[in-house]
Amino acid sequence: MKIKVKEEGRKNIWESTDKVNLKEWIKMKKFKTIHNFIPNGSMILGADYSVKSVLEDIDQADRIGIFTDPTFNLGHSLALICRGKLKCYDLGEITKENLQIVNRL
Repeated sequence: MKIKVKEEGRKNIWESTDKVNLKEWIKMKKFKTIHNFIPNGSMILGADYSVKSVLEDIDQADRIGIFTDPTFNLGHSLALICRGKLKCYDLGEITKENLQIVNRL
């Protein structure tokens, strides 16, 4: 199974095009928890979240970014904009081989 994405416009950054597909991919990974961080002014808050909580955040997300460069985003390969706030999750390394590019710019 691959994550369905489209090009975001910047190198190694992709937009998820199918929330159901992304959630199924995450479930397939069988994570016990998923680490996240939330930028908060001059500091970063981090914690481990339940998979259920992350899946709910995906449902609420206005925009979903996938990073295929492990040096981006402090190594957190999933970025969500939820109700105007950025949430970043560590799904491990995601490579271009993990993606199904469905719409090119």
